[in-house]
Amino acid sequence: MKPVILALALRNLTQNLRRTVLTVSALGTGLAALVLLWSFNDGLHGNMVRNFQDTIVGSLQIHRSGFFERPELERHIETPQEVVDLLQPLGIAHWSTRLETFALAASEEVSAGVILIGLNPEREALVTRLPQKVDKGAFFSSDDRNTVILGAATANNLKIELGDSLVLVAYNRFGQLVAEEFELSGLITSGEMGIDRGLALVPLTALQEMLEMDERVTNVLMRVESDRLDAVAGSLRESLPAQDYEVMRWDEMFPVMKEWIILHDGFLYLFMGVMMLIVLGGVLNTLLLSMLERTREFGILLALGNRRREIAALIVLEALFVGAGGILLGLLLGSSIVTWLGVSGIDLSGLLGNTARFYVDPVIHPHLQLGHLGAAVLVFLLATLAASLYPAWRATRLEPVEAIRNG
Repeated sequence: MKPVILALALRNLTQNLRRTVLTVSALGTGLAALVLLWSFNDGLHGNMVRNFQDTIVGSLQIHRSGFFERPELERHIETPQEVVDLLQPLGIAHWSTRLETFALAASEEVSAGVILIGLNPEREALVTRLPQKVDKGAFFSSDDRNTVILGAATANNLKIELGDSLVLVAYNRFGQLVAEEFELSGLITSGEMGIDRGLALVPLTALQEMLEMDERVTNVLMRVESDRLDAVAGSLRESLPAQDYEVMRWDEMFPVMKEWIILHDGFLYLFMGVMMLIVLGGVLNTLLLSMLERTREFGILLALGNRRREIAALIVLEALFVGAGGILLGLLLGSSIVTWLGVSGIDLSGLLGNTARFYVDPVIHPHLQLGHLGAAVLVFLLATLAASLYPAWRATRLEPVEAIRNG
């Protein structure tokens, strides 16, 4: 490219400084809005996924094959220590074991079906925040035996309060119906779906004794960093026989949440497409106006021996300068807002009320993933280039004599 083409592009942008500034400002504002929207979306999704894993399911679980689809006691892990021994070489220190089954909870007045989960009091806090969710009463200690923790809605349905007794009825490992009396020692009032209603938590050893499971469990769950989740899951699947065990990520056990995140991202990609059309229209209008004002200049350049592709390159180069200016402004403005809001957060409680039932904290701290930032920048750059194609093509169709005469 000739140096004169670069000089002409810069001269035209500075000569029409007001128009250039307005176009760059419009591009920058649009990109900043997109960056802010993406960062809020990423912060919301990250918060929800972390809370969902930390509240009840962990990042990864190991069961006997088919247990997740049909949670029956016959599909139990007979020697959980052999499974746990595989975790240490992978650097996983945050793990726990559970025993899950269905049961009937009966108070003096009412009965209701519940999912009965035996928790390891000493290790559960390493994987989830269930111990912290007990806001009335107390979580189990290692010495507790026949105590139970319920969600507030379940306790309300059973018409019992702290200190009251209820009977849990279930089938043991041999298919026999067994019953045991438990004392309500804690309540969870967070309102989170899956905990507040239909869940009963008891000490693991007490449930193992009640169901005659000895040291057997049904779940080995762990907490794993998101960037290691795929690698850890793959290693465990290679180490454990597929016909005997299933290794399931949180999003494989509960795909609805992941699908909701994908759907929500889809709306943002649609919004980004709309933004691309707006950018394209704004830049196209600016470049067309500039081309029409400079018809005589293009005619003279062609008459002086400049090639038509150099005229097209001149217009494309001007568009790139405008786009680059808008992108830099948008990144600076957007990142500044995201950094500020990332510290202060966006409080949703006034707008949405109690967000705990959706596993979302009331204050969201925006956080932008580099992949989404790169996608936004690429979309704006491609829109700018696309907008320059038609004016550049129009300029190459000019005839020097007519352009000079009619310019």
